[in-house]
Amino acid sequence: MNLIKRVLRKLIRRRVDDQVSDQNEFCENLGFKLPGFKIDVQVPNGEKRLFIGENSMVAGRFIFESSTGSVMIAPKSYIGGSVFISRSKIEIGSNVFIAWGCTIYDHDSHSLDYLERRKDIQRQIEDLKADRNFIMSKNWEVVNSRPIKIEDDVWIGMNVLVLKGVTIGRGAIVAAGSVVTKNVEPWTVVGGNPAKLIKKLPIGIREENPQ
Repeated sequence: MNLIKRVLRKLIRRRVDDQVSDQNEFCENLGFKLPGFKIDVQVPNGEKRLFIGENSMVAGRFIFESSTGSVMIAPKSYIGGSVFISRSKIEIGSNVFIAWGCTIYDHDSHSLDYLERRKDIQRQIEDLKADRNFIMSKNWEVVNSRPIKIEDDVWIGMNVLVLKGVTIGRGAIVAAGSVVTKNVEPWTVVGGNPAKLIKKLPIGIREENPQ
């Protein structure tokens, strides 16, 4: 029984080490990987996809569904158990807080044309039947994708959805449960679906007009 336990422990440890190795292949890491951290590269291209700045604390899942896409996290930020899906680029500044349950998504996943979506379904069926990743043959040329930028000192509450092409300005706060579809001005609080201005932060006035 003890022998079986030792063998099982070795197998589990080896599997964890393999997962870490695979993740390191696609990650340039100077920060801290927190529990729940995972990189899911569904269509590898041999390049680094995730860049973690020094002393940033990062959990969450980072998903790359095509041969392009990257997530860049500047130093000294905290990323909770959230999901980042990139085909273009997601940039996160310094001293940023992103809570758990958020989704940061820089593309539309599918075309607005229903005929293209039908083709997506057919390709998925063919890939699965061929024992491939189900989006291996996806045509990304018909999918809208634009970079997302989250500037320094931003705080994003839990369960927020940030969509493609959005810039969240410095020092802004996004209320929990919000859906961000448009740019957020620096030093503001926004909330709701879609997220709208709640108030301007006095600290922004101070930063723009230092004594």
